[in-house]
Amino acid sequence: MVNDMANQEVLVDFNGTAFRYPSFWLRDHCPCPECQHPSTHQRQLDTFTIDPEIKVSSAESTPSGLQINWPNNHTSLYSWSWLSTHPPFTQSSSKRAVHPPPTRQWAPSLPSSPLPGVPYHSIMDTSEATGLTSFLSAIHTNGLCFIPSTPASPDATQSLIERISHIRATHYGGFWDFTSEVNPIDTAYTNDPLPPHTDNTYFTDPAGLQLFHLLSHTSLHDPNQPGQGGESTFVDGFAAASHLHKHFPQHYRYLSTIPITSAALGAPEGSFYNTASSMQGYPVLNHSSPTGIVSNPSPSNLVQIRWNNLDRMAPTTPSFPSHTALKSWYAAAREWARILESPEFLITVKLQPGEPVIFDNWRVLHGRLGFEGA
Repeated sequence: MVNDMANQEVLVDFNGTAFRYPSFWLRDHCPCPECQHPSTHQRQLDTFTIDPEIKVSSAESTPSGLQINWPNNHTSLYSWSWLSTHPPFTQSSSKRAVHPPPTRQWAPSLPSSPLPGVPYHSIMDTSEATGLTSFLSAIHTNGLCFIPSTPASPDATQSLIERISHIRATHYGGFWDFTSEVNPIDTAYTNDPLPPHTDNTYFTDPAGLQLFHLLSHTSLHDPNQPGQGGESTFVDGFAAASHLHKHFPQHYRYLSTIPITSAALGAPEGSFYNTASSMQGYPVLNHSSPTGIVSNPSPSNLVQIRWNNLDRMAPTTPSFPSHTALKSWYAAAREWARILESPEFLITVKLQPGEPVIFDNWRVLHGRLGFEGA
């Protein structure tokens, strides 16, 4: 550790990699209770009262972290783990900094894999978190999880959701039930088949986890008999994207770089477009990186899929750089749609009363076969 007062920086060596921390930046991020509220962790220090030319009076390496004394007798202690994971600069060293792995790691969930499930009573047990932990692990690993032994009622279903997280409201409401109707506002409310898709592509921020619970399906001809069809379909979009990247890398790149406009136009609440913060919309495959700039999109930094061909609209702002790019995007989309509906990736399951399914809408695409009945 070196206190470079001339350049107003503290240098810390992490196993051969030198990280630079400007004095002003360190003072602005002081973690003490006076500068950062101990409960809310919000900054209480007024950044703009700090002297822009402030220097570290003295610095000491301690077992707990880097202790810094400032000119006004203020003392700050920065843990080594915090410093190693919060470098202010891109490090220009022959030994690259080791960043923690992405939080959205995944493993393929394919039709041949057993469907993950955690019983309702196990998740709802507040005396211990074993069931809830198992559910969250299944979502993290597989992207979906079935909840057997759930009472087939809206109240029990809502309680299940609220045990896991808060309910996020949209123009449909927060928690609601529905059936097919004569004048639907969405194809999902009809008995038509639905290809694999992402929900809410017309929002800037599509829903994260979603829950479906079939409460009943009866025949129109005889309400005492079960209705026919209506099987749900699921696709692990990350596994499908990995397949696309491996066999059609150019297709993958077009779906990762060309933005798409999506809209919901049938709701009485109004029209919704995904162009509020990005006037052209978003690509089908969205990626992330520590710097915010993704120069090489690949499954390793894929974080979100936004695919719903039924909601895709013609953009009002040009999105294709050329005719060739337009044709290439359609070729990529055609192959992508083929992969999503191929037996290699498509899971088909008839939902049952008492066994809802929760899935990650940023990863798992869902659909439904056509059906008859109520």
